[in-house]
Amino acid sequence: MAVLPKNQLEALQFCEQHWQTWNAAPTTVGLTSAAVASFKTLTQDARTDYDAAQAARLASKAATTTLGASISLMRDSAADLIAQIKAYADLQANPATVYAAAQIPTPATPVPTPAPGKPSNFAIGLEPDGSITLSWDATDSTASTGAFFTISRKLPGQTAFTGIGGASGSTSETRRCFFTDSTCPATAAGNGAQYIVQGFRGTRAGTPSDALIVQFGTDGGSFISGSNAASSIKMAA
Repeated sequence: MAVLPKNQLEALQFCEQHWQTWNAAPTTVGLTSAAVASFKTLTQDARTDYDAAQAARLASKAATTTLGASISLMRDSAADLIAQIKAYADLQANPATVYAAAQIPTPATPVPTPAPGKPSNFAIGLEPDGSITLSWDATDSTASTGAFFTISRKLPGQTAFTGIGGASGSTSETRRCFFTDSTCPATAAGNGAQYIVQGFRGTRAGTPSDALIVQFGTDGGSFISGSNAASSIKMAA
């Protein structure tokens, strides 16, 4: 086990304690008075330098904090001035000349956020009350950006799809979109109901999904629900 601590402060405290012990009777521990006196001087110098270093660290932290506050105030002021320049430029016949004189970039032409992408990666679930839940993925589909979806359905025997409701976009937590169809007849779910899902953002329409055929199994002609349900999902040809 090392006698001298590796930590700077612990080593300094060790030496401060021991030079006094050794200085009291140096010859009893095999030392000379001159050696102990030299050790004392070196220890005191180390304490002075250590305290100076600590003070410098504290001063540096304080200076960094002060700098951060100054930079923040400067940035806020610059942002306000830039906002004023942009507002002034918007009122001019040729805004580009204002930006050139101010030596700041001309703002890019705003590009509207696109409509959600084509829904895909579908999954289905049969709820205990017989309703059907669809879930899917789509790019640019988060609800916070205004994305929403419409759902159309065609039951067996029908010739056209009919809108049956809408669903909000995905959340950042699940990244999935959900819709529950509580109006699908049990017989239709057994024979194959078809769905089309299409995303929108405002008036911008996304590519609709391929038609999905959702079919749940039956047992002796009765509708099966809950954990005993056998389900399938496929894309219509």
